[in-house]
Amino acid sequence: MIRQALGRVRQAQRTNASQSQTAVGRSVPAPVGGWNASSALADMKPSDAVILDNWIPRAAYVEIRKGTRAWVTGAPGPVETLMTYRGSSPDELYAVSDGDVYDATSEGAAFESPVYTGLSNSRVQFRNFANDGGQFLICVNGEDTPFRYNGSGWATLPITGTSGSIILTSSNLIDVEMHKRRLFFVEKDSLRVWFLEVNAIQGEAQLLDLGPVFQLGGSLQCIGTWTLDNGTGVDDLIVFITDQGEVAVYQGTDPADDTNWVLSGVYHVGIPLGRRALFKFGGDLNLLTTVGVIPLSQALRVDRAQENTVAITAKIQNAFSQATQSYQDNFGWFGIAYQKGSLAIYNIPTVDLTEAEQYVQNLQTGSWCRFTGLNAICWAIADDNPYFGSPSGVYRWDTGVTDAGVTLTADLKTAFNYFGDRGRQKRFTMLRPTLNTTANIKPAVEMLVDFHEREPVAVPTTIIDRSLTLRIQENWTTVTGLGYCGAVRMRAALMLEAGIVSELAIGDGDLVGTGDGYTIATDSGEPVDAQIQFISANVLFQPGGQL
Repeated sequence: MIRQALGRVRQAQRTNASQSQTAVGRSVPAPVGGWNASSALADMKPSDAVILDNWIPRAAYVEIRKGTRAWVTGAPGPVETLMTYRGSSPDELYAVSDGDVYDATSEGAAFESPVYTGLSNSRVQFRNFANDGGQFLICVNGEDTPFRYNGSGWATLPITGTSGSIILTSSNLIDVEMHKRRLFFVEKDSLRVWFLEVNAIQGEAQLLDLGPVFQLGGSLQCIGTWTLDNGTGVDDLIVFITDQGEVAVYQGTDPADDTNWVLSGVYHVGIPLGRRALFKFGGDLNLLTTVGVIPLSQALRVDRAQENTVAITAKIQNAFSQATQSYQDNFGWFGIAYQKGSLAIYNIPTVDLTEAEQYVQNLQTGSWCRFTGLNAICWAIADDNPYFGSPSGVYRWDTGVTDAGVTLTADLKTAFNYFGDRGRQKRFTMLRPTLNTTANIKPAVEMLVDFHEREPVAVPTTIIDRSLTLRIQENWTTVTGLGYCGAVRMRAALMLEAGIVSELAIGDGDLVGTGDGYTIATDSGEPVDAQIQFISANVLFQPGGQL
């Protein structure tokens, strides 16, 4: 009996030993599905990411975003407005800081001699508008007389208006939009709109009183044009949005003509996040609200309680909701389409007029990521290049490998993966990220298990070379971790070698050693650059026993 029992024990030990297998290799895909801040951690697609900071998801890989370089520095205060004038070639760029307007068109200029002065605030709303007299930048800020730029000089715009006992004070005009060759102005702290004659930029304005239209009161917050045919056809609409989330949609060309001005409907959406919460994208209007970024074409078809189902930000809904709860009252909520980069950038002001991050969507795939390190207050596109106003000046983004000399850190954390067997424990031993890159890079990697967090410390990778062609880089790293599921955590930090400054150009030249540093044989005006793409990661682990 004793021998039989011992035999059974020895047999059981041999069975357990047979379950201890040799290392198994598996591949973890690049998180091209983007940042996911809505799904459960245990039920996320392998192609999604829990963290995707400063990595842009593309169709076949994720790549580290490019850096910034100082464009115009020494601002007397935060740059709260960037205006692009499109009446010349190249585009002209103007920054508003501390109540003055500065020319920010040329790189290297300083905030020294303003081109227009004496504004009571720097939060200017503007529109480009052309008529027989030329191309104009029409500007209002709700406290000063409206003003314009015509390509050669700045001047105030005399705009008057009366309607019965109501007399317009033009300095109260706080927003402007163009619809059917006519300028419409919003009067601050009211539900009143004033409009000029066709093609006019000044003169007598007529009143469009929207007070009887809106049931919830409040004041007008945003105004925009919306087209159903993605052009400038007869079905173009004009949209008025209040700070209570009511939307009035009109069709027609002349509010003074009842036969040519029709109220298409009044709808309810989420509360807009500031006066710059509305931006035009293609033929649609996207609105930043407390429930997410809502395309009006979708929001007006569903009940307000269902808006989160049509929100562009549905996949990052938890993060967006937390941001609105924490930063709703900060100035700087802003959306802009960067067509050259196939990105939509939504600015999230985390500290008023001081710090910000951006939630960024790939316009081709719909995948999301987050940018950090860009403390933008406002954005503008000039000649297809993105610029932002910051607490200290104007910066150009999407160029170089650092943020104006500051180390750029990119961080990703893939979805937790059970590798096809949720019930089997695994001991992770090795990890090899596959990178396609034009520069040598040494990212810090970890294998996280069972939803535990451990942040790898990224030693800055010094960019001292730049190949003109992408090449595969693969290096095995020892990792430790015992658990049922695992996620790849990878951080990379980029900086320039001593002696290389981001404003120097590499062009087609080579890096040349000079003592302990490097200089660059330069033949263009572009900064040192690099492409760094993450394709996949190979993981080795030893399977353990079943539950």
